Amino acid sequence: MNKNQLAQELAVSEKIHLSTAFKAIDGVLRIIKHTLAKGEDVALRGFGTLSPVQREERPGINFTTKEPIVLPAQRSVRFKISQELKNIMNHGNVD
Repeated sequence: MNKNQLAQELAVSEKIHLSTAFKAIDGVLRIIKHTLAKGEDVALRGFGTLSPVQREERPGINFTTKEPIVLPAQRSVRFKISQELKNIMNHGNVD
């Protein structure tokens, strides 16, 4: 599912205009991005938690030349799935 499909599903399920659904999705994503950029977690009950993490510098391989390279340290995001979502995915118990 991509953003357009998500907006269409949201518009139909919540009986709102498609443009309103896009604005809502854009707003939520903007807030999540800014929160993670500040170094804070985003916990969505029943879905999971997004946490910013610092990845250390590490060795890697250039697949084209097969030469060793050093991958620089960088910030990334970790997602920890909630137990509720895990149960839905494994057992199909959708409300």
